Amino acid sequence: MDTSDGSSDDESEEQTALKFFRNSFLIVFFSSCSIDHGYDNSLPAKFITHVRKNTAPVETIKPVKVKKKKTIYLTFDDGPNKGTKNVLQVINEEQVPVSMFIVGQHVYGSQEQQAIWDSLQKDSLVELCNHSFTHAHNKYNKFYTNDSTVVTDFERCKDSLGLDNNIVRTPGRNIWRTATISSTDIKKSSEAADSLYKDGFTVVGWDVEWRFNDSLKLKQTTDEMINEVDSAFIKNKTKTPEHLVLLAHDQVFADSTDASSLKNFIRLLKLKDEYNIEFVSRYPGLKQQ
Repeated sequence: MDTSDGSSDDESEEQTALKFFRNSFLIVFFSSCSIDHGYDNSLPAKFITHVRKNTAPVETIKPVKVKKKKTIYLTFDDGPNKGTKNVLQVINEEQVPVSMFIVGQHVYGSQEQQAIWDSLQKDSLVELCNHSFTHAHNKYNKFYTNDSTVVTDFERCKDSLGLDNNIVRTPGRNIWRTATISSTDIKKSSEAADSLYKDGFTVVGWDVEWRFNDSLKLKQTTDEMINEVDSAFIKNKTKTPEHLVLLAHDQVFADSTDASSLKNFIRLLKLKDEYNIEFVSRYPGLKQQ
């Protein structure tokens, strides 16, 4: 038997209605907040924190300067002789190109010299150039008084040895006759030098010499030679900037101590990144056959 008077059902319906109206109100309220009413909701300028621009300059990466290579031309005079074999051994151990100025008479001086000549011709590290046939018989003043004799002597060397370039060095004289250089150390030799050039030869002298004494011993130490080479470049004392021709003589290196000095000198040159070693035929301004 149901004894309730229905009051509980009335309260339940009333609570449900209240929840419905409350939820509806909240939905309408929050929906209205999201509507764009056209108002500027941004903060006033005085409330905006000032953003400071980074005015520091942008650091640019500078390209690394590549040092221009300086070229050294190692040249050896008077071979083939007793020192030539040691020079040949050193350059092959160090794998550097050299230019050898050959005296024609020396090739035919002995069987040993002929054998050395044969070795030089086969060596790809050796460039063969003309140092006259007679070396002026070591009577330089007399030799250069007769232009035609000088030209004939060099032509004889070229023809007898079958040399394939026109590069020559005058015995006992530091003379240059190239497309860009005309220089004569002893002026009485000028006419002979001019005649050689007119005959088609290019005459190459030197910038630095590794000198020797009467006992055929080197005068400068290895370090002194390196300093001379460095100084010649720094002080611009070469005939052509960034190019240096070095003169040495085969006969000096018959001595094992001096041969070791040559090897050390070449090794020190190779350690310097700014130096490049080339055949003298690659010197700027040389006439090509």
